[in-house]
Amino acid sequence: MKILKKLKRLVGFVLLAAWSVLLIRHSEQVTEGAKNALMRCINVIVPSLFAFMTAADILMRGGAYIYLSKPLAPFSRLIGLPRELGATFFIANIAGYPTGAAAVTALYDEGTLDRRSASRLLCTCYNGGPAFFAGVVGTAVFGSERTGLLVYLSIIAANILCAAVMYRVFPVKAPNPVRRKNVRCDLLTESTASAGSALFKACGMMLLFGAFLPVARECGLERLLGGLGENGAVVAESFLEISRLSDIVGRPYRLLPLISAAGAFGGVCVMLQVKAIVGGRFSLLPFAAARAVCAGIAGAVSVPVFRLFGEKAAEAAARTEFVVNFNNFIPSLCLIMMIFLTILRKRLVFSKQM
Repeated sequence: MKILKKLKRLVGFVLLAAWSVLLIRHSEQVTEGAKNALMRCINVIVPSLFAFMTAADILMRGGAYIYLSKPLAPFSRLIGLPRELGATFFIANIAGYPTGAAAVTALYDEGTLDRRSASRLLCTCYNGGPAFFAGVVGTAVFGSERTGLLVYLSIIAANILCAAVMYRVFPVKAPNPVRRKNVRCDLLTESTASAGSALFKACGMMLLFGAFLPVARECGLERLLGGLGENGAVVAESFLEISRLSDIVGRPYRLLPLISAAGAFGGVCVMLQVKAIVGGRFSLLPFAAARAVCAGIAGAVSVPVFRLFGEKAAEAAARTEFVVNFNNFIPSLCLIMMIFLTILRKRLVFSKQM
């Protein structure tokens, strides 16, 4: 066992040393990749996710999800979930990828869910949310929010189908009764800090992958994906880092099933964010397997969805001269500064020279 541990450490050291050399050798590409990732964070990710994540956190912390689950009881029965968890599924599928992991982890930490139930519930409490797909895929790529929402519809349909089967084969136990909480004014501060912290982690991981992908391309990934074409390579890379979807050029409607599959999978980058949130509380193997299955289902479901509604979206995009201007730099920067101040709870001090 000691030899095996030493071998693992040696392999880790060699990989880290090789990575450091590659970063130095391709420093220009790494800088450009990180810069592009930063712009995607500021112009796309923060504006599209922050408000949803804050609202979702308030609902979970204040216990409002308990009351919201009551009118959703028929839907909960449809997908095989205990009626108390219908709102958790709903919130996780509209508020952004890391929100579901944060909500399920919170329920586990307070003793509402056991280890197995939390691990299973997380499998379908995972989606980019309508704002993300309408902005990143719909408006930025196809010039039509409707197209992005159809991608989102395909993914949520895949989550519902997967849940309806999975939760009947592997049931989620009804939550343990917990003391009901109230929505308080100070929850706004707590939830803002929590959502800001989750977004900082997400953006940090995106910056890391922004630096990783250029090195990977120089080391052979570009040659490996060269046969897929420019947009095909971008979609393939989105399975590593989902915000790469915003770099698709033109309006490649034929790639929408693959885009839907990538959105359902979420990318390795987002999965590492989920791992960071969950820690070692419960196993993520069911989650990883379920997301691979949901990706296939979303790709298949998107075909009839776009046949029914996609033509109107394509006509609208072709009819309208739409110029996308994602220059949200100043507003997003102000928002990030406000989050930073809320988390640290410090006063901003200006020097007299300023």
